[in-house]
Amino acid sequence: MKKIFISYTWENEEHKEWVKKLAMLLEKDSIDVNIDQWKLEPGDELTKYMEQSIRSSDYVLIICSEKYKNKSDSRNGGSGYEARLISDEIHKGVNKKKFIPILKDGNWDLVAPDFIKGNLYVDLSQDFKTDSFQTNYNDLLTTIYGVSKKPKVNKSDLDFIKDKEEVKEDNSIKIEGIITDEVTVPTNDGTRGSALYKIPFRISKSPDYLWKDLFVKNWNNPPKFTTMHRPGIAGVSGTRIILDGTTIEEVKNYHRDTLVLAVNKTNNEYDEIKEKQRREEERQQRIKKEHYEKIRKDSNEINFND
Repeated sequence: MKKIFISYTWENEEHKEWVKKLAMLLEKDSIDVNIDQWKLEPGDELTKYMEQSIRSSDYVLIICSEKYKNKSDSRNGGSGYEARLISDEIHKGVNKKKFIPILKDGNWDLVAPDFIKGNLYVDLSQDFKTDSFQTNYNDLLTTIYGVSKKPKVNKSDLDFIKDKEEVKEDNSIKIEGIITDEVTVPTNDGTRGSALYKIPFRISKSPDYLWKDLFVKNWNNPPKFTTMHRPGIAGVSGTRIILDGTTIEEVKNYHRDTLVLAVNKTNNEYDEIKEKQRREEERQQRIKKEHYEKIRKDSNEINFND
């Protein structure tokens, strides 16, 4: 498999998502793609990751933008460090064609970093589903594969991007409503908390233990909450989220918004963890496959006949 490293700036979420979609498309065409969104973890040494990624890749795709140009030309931040590494590689005699500029949007003269301005760029500034994008993307594949016959991509191949996002949304857990006939009755015996009771909420499916743990954590420490928030009362059982120690008035006036925030944050964190696990499994399978391919190759070269 050809190994590709994508160099870009973390400008905003839209820019990061665009880079991730391009990486997904390349992986669908049997290319081993390396982007920091998938590889880096807290505590990793960033400079070491950049150095190893650039030197070990067959090609480096440079996603050009005004922010990337400014940082690389001034050698500022991560993009500036990558620009210095790439320039050093070029000066050492590394094939300059290894570094492929990508125009995502804007005017080329305004977004092209100085160190790569003389290279021919690939224009991927059109929407992923347009004919012009497909044509230019095929040109990129031709360069990567090093063959004149282009591996063809068509509109149906690009549907996986939309389908993947739709599946992710459909698989998210949602609150469907309050299970009114299972709301408990308060004791109201004058003791502390006796006016509170248990309220169950129906959710769209029964989550696994990871989702449950994440939800309880996010309920206890939500991204936003009121002074009436009650940490420690939330739990998940089957297809129910249960708030044990509240009132319907509190749910209506306070807890409803916190519940939605906690569920949404849990869905996002759960998807990120599962995606990371999936990619790690793929990485391990790839390592295993490469290992046994090398074993078979080397074994065939060992002759036991004198």
